Amino acid sequence: MTMSTPRPALLSVLAWGSALAVSFLGVSPVAAEDPWEALEAVRRDLGDAGPTQAEFRQTYLPAGFSSGESESGRMALDLPRCLRWDYREPYAKSYLLCDNTAWAWAEGDPAGQRQELEPRREPGLDLLLLGTEDLRQRYRADARTEGEGADARLRLELEPLVPSAQLRRAVLVIDTGSRRLRRLETEDAEGNRTAFDIDAYAPLEEGVSFTPPEELEWQTP
Repeated sequence: MTMSTPRPALLSVLAWGSALAVSFLGVSPVAAEDPWEALEAVRRDLGDAGPTQAEFRQTYLPAGFSSGESESGRMALDLPRCLRWDYREPYAKSYLLCDNTAWAWAEGDPAGQRQELEPRREPGLDLLLLGTEDLRQRYRADARTEGEGADARLRLELEPLVPSAQLRRAVLVIDTGSRRLRRLETEDAEGNRTAFDIDAYAPLEEGVSFTPPEELEWQTP
């Protein structure tokens, strides 16, 4: 897609969505920090929550730079099928992913872009579209708890077992008290980094559609 699409690792964490709470799951801290148990639990937790929305701020930091560009907007989740991002600042644009098809369009443009995705060929995006057992064969995962009490966060880090230009590593920071994903950081092979800070989770508002606009002309790569 020609527009600046979300990083593949973002697609995976939006699928997992809300955070892992050890006490909520009823397991010991040691068991909860097994990375694959944590990933599976978070994916299941958000899927059970029903249609959800949240605010996000995306910051892109090129390799070698100390500051970068920021964008913000709202994400909407209707799992396990669909995810949507509506960017508001600095430019209005939208991305929709349902099953293995992605759409992208900008406000005021008469045409948008549609692309079919093959999960096994999309490092990072495979975290959303493949099952946990498949992911074990593709990623190295680590999980640990940082902080205590109300400030406790679960940190999940994943690295591809086979080197990838698109994704060197992904880090998820999860608030164990609210069971919500708060931050995602990704880094590609060149050292470019993208961070997403997520807050203001709420039930999905009426009127948010997971169907692409019918009036647009859809172009494919």
